[in-house]
Amino acid sequence: MRIGELARQVGTTSKAVRFYESAGLLPSPPRAANGYRTYTTADAERLRLLVGLRSLDLPLDRAGELAVLCAAGHCERVSNELRGLIARQRVEIGRRVDELAHLDERLRMLERHLIAGELPQSVIPQGRSIEMTSCDCACGQCCGCSACGCGCACSSHRWGVARGKRTAREG
Repeated sequence: MRIGELARQVGTTSKAVRFYESAGLLPSPPRAANGYRTYTTADAERLRLLVGLRSLDLPLDRAGELAVLCAAGHCERVSNELRGLIARQRVEIGRRVDELAHLDERLRMLERHLIAGELPQSVIPQGRSIEMTSCDCACGQCCGCSACGCGCACSSHRWGVARGKRTAREG
């Protein structure tokens, strides 16, 4: 099969196939008399595994190693190694999800300040490490700065002063 058909079957682009080939992750196929590359079903399976592993956010070099191992007949070893990689990848994803949730909370609080009419330079923290506060206001909407207008005791909230229960670190 030609490069375009291979790319369509695997769900990638011809450019990506050429890249994997130039990186040594896919063997250079023989060429027909007209100069076109001709790929086999085995090439498609190897590339499908490589593209699939990359779609799981595995590093290119590691995905390539595993695809080469499986193509060499060591798919059981690849399965065993994938179990460990998957566990580590899931831990990393959990860490990233936590960071994104934290960033979302910081953005929510900043948005409230801005909606309340505060100027950006007074509410956007400077420096690498910042602290935010939040209160236990009964309104359930206060971010600790009284932007909700409830007049709670934490109305003197300031960035960089840890008085509440939440600490934020800039990433």
